[in-house]
Amino acid sequence: MRRLLIAIALLIALSQAQAQIVETRDNYRDWGWDDVMVAENEFISLAVVPQAAGRILEYNLGDVPSLWINPDLFGKSYSNHDRVKVDEWRNFGGYRLVPLPITDCSINRQGDKAQRWPPPVVIGDAPYWAAIEENPEGQKEIVVRSGIQNLPVPQYDYQNKAYLLPESIDEQLQYERSLYIEPASSRVLMTHRLTNRGIAPVERGLMFSSQHVSESGPDQKDGENYVAYVPFDDEHLLPDGQPYEIMGDAESRWRYVHRNRRQLDKETPADVEAYYNDGNNWNGEVAPGVFEVEYEYDLMSGFHIVSSQSWLCYVNKTNNTAFVKWFEPYDDALTYEYGINASIFCSGMETGYLETEVLTPIYTLQPGEFFEYKENHGAAKIAATPVLEVNPTGVITDRLTYEGQQISGAYGVFVQGMAELRALDAKGKVKQTIALGAVDPLHAFVLAQGTEISSKARTLQLWVVQADGSEWLLDDLTL
Repeated sequence: MRRLLIAIALLIALSQAQAQIVETRDNYRDWGWDDVMVAENEFISLAVVPQAAGRILEYNLGDVPSLWINPDLFGKSYSNHDRVKVDEWRNFGGYRLVPLPITDCSINRQGDKAQRWPPPVVIGDAPYWAAIEENPEGQKEIVVRSGIQNLPVPQYDYQNKAYLLPESIDEQLQYERSLYIEPASSRVLMTHRLTNRGIAPVERGLMFSSQHVSESGPDQKDGENYVAYVPFDDEHLLPDGQPYEIMGDAESRWRYVHRNRRQLDKETPADVEAYYNDGNNWNGEVAPGVFEVEYEYDLMSGFHIVSSQSWLCYVNKTNNTAFVKWFEPYDDALTYEYGINASIFCSGMETGYLETEVLTPIYTLQPGEFFEYKENHGAAKIAATPVLEVNPTGVITDRLTYEGQQISGAYGVFVQGMAELRALDAKGKVKQTIALGAVDPLHAFVLAQGTEISSKARTLQLWVVQADGSEWLLDDLTL
């Protein structure tokens, strides 16, 4: 029976693999850009726009988008000059990057290194070179590459109405990203590369940020339906010894709302109760070792944390769709800006969006050297929240249990295949295999089945077996 089920899955997977497409399209979705790089299969669609700084402006599971995109900038592209003012950020939306440290990419009036907003243009806003290539494993991948980013960049001095220009170019950086989507899955595999193109050593890293949808319709302001989850523990603390940090405070929130939303009065109790606080969206530890943040429109503030298991998960609760990123493990021996590898940001800009951000370590690069960083994305339908755990196979929202001959659990999966339960004895030998049926990213996988498990079993393992024979461990249970 197991062989028959796998054979059936093989036929399905072969038809889907034939439907996998990686190609260039003009005016994709009427966005107004030509030469948009598109990768899609039965489960996901992904679009990279070279003219919009190589940003990923679409990553959908079925018809559910994960990324916010700015319609005001459809079809636009900009030069690579870095003389830009604060209000001239080309915020296309989608998936973007910023060089780290953020705090020393420009100069101030004293000629010292300083932060500038908007971030450096060549690496963040200007058009990228792009191509569809074949990697050594035979997959078609989308490759994008920035121009050469000179640092420090100019900063506009509003008091003197002139740009503060650096006396010299201290650094030259170039960014490259390759990605491909896996057949019969929602998984997107990315490799980032930052190269020192200058003549002196540099200390640099990168931050990758996904700007997520945060309302179900125009002016709905239902941010409570759009949440992010991140794991934490007592072994991965911030430099001040705390497990996490809310970057804003009551005064900064009050100022933001007063300047950008509505006039407030500290003599009005209702105003003080509503807005003189850090924000109402930091929902705390909603499951052991898992923090939840929901989007709040009247806020411009971030959340710093070490993702102890190196994953972040964004969920659209209106349709129970999870979009996940998992990345290289946190390394205590390396240096990270702010001491973190992850952050979550509530942005009130434009229509508002929730950001999930991954921070690489800061590497020392000699002239001509580069570092590479692996980051993977997956998407799945889930039955409920909160998200308890993420692994390369899928999302766990209810862990595997076996009580009274009843097996239960709830998941979202990134790969299509046949689910099966394996009972292993004390020596790790499989004593029993139970077929559980077909699973895929477009359907939540809820396990509720009466089954008698072998008395010799000491461990239960939940696997997804793909048509090509690939096996993916989703969950396990020690009996």
